[in-house]
Amino acid sequence: MEAKEFSYEKALLFFAKSKYADLFGVALVITIAIASGYLSTTLDKFVDWGPITKFIPLGVISVINVGISMMSTRLTGRLSNIGNVLGIINTALSCAIDYIMGNKAAIITYPVTFIVYTFAIRRWQNSERGKALEPPTGTKGQLIIGGIVAGSFAFSLAANYIGYRGQMTFLFWITTVVFGLSLSANILNALKLTMQWQFWFVYNVVQCMKALTQGNFANVGKYIFYIINSVAALLLWTRNGTAAKGTVAVA
Repeated sequence: MEAKEFSYEKALLFFAKSKYADLFGVALVITIAIASGYLSTTLDKFVDWGPITKFIPLGVISVINVGISMMSTRLTGRLSNIGNVLGIINTALSCAIDYIMGNKAAIITYPVTFIVYTFAIRRWQNSERGKALEPPTGTKGQLIIGGIVAGSFAFSLAANYIGYRGQMTFLFWITTVVFGLSLSANILNALKLTMQWQFWFVYNVVQCMKALTQGNFANVGKYIFYIINSVAALLLWTRNGTAAKGTVAVA
């Protein structure tokens, strides 16, 4: 009996669809939080809102939020609109957490992401279930994609400049690049275009490099998981991007 030949494509598709990979991803972020000691962090480490502050479990809330983010990404990768619903919850929690931890532009940038997710939910509801769209081609398509990317980075630069009051620190530039990439990807997701996963790939690589620079090796593992997920989801979306007759599914 001949052994079956290993296929990276089949392995990635299995990873994209596997609920076991969901469980592994959630377990991974919880393990990282416990190992880093962040799980026990309380709100009084960052702000003082009176006696009650030390009883607010910021670490636990953050871990729950990361779990929601993980499942949002995984379900979106399987073309499930529930992923976008979880994305809205994650955006609201992330806005509060990031602002508390020093990202002063959060109150400007996250509401925009919230609106994009709201649009995504409605767009996906009115599209063919389980089908994605290939990126638009030709000059018009390039202008559309280029406009989305340029607009996202321009908004990110302006919003962070206002949020950081013109102080162009290292954190300012990292936040600007990261939000520009995520906003581009989120808009492409709202339009149900496969290209979003290429942007998430770059986003996760940047985050992984940032974690390496900071010596935060626990987060390196998390972003390696996200990098693999973005490749797997791109493959799955590409497979579901065209209808049986080879025509692009109408969203």
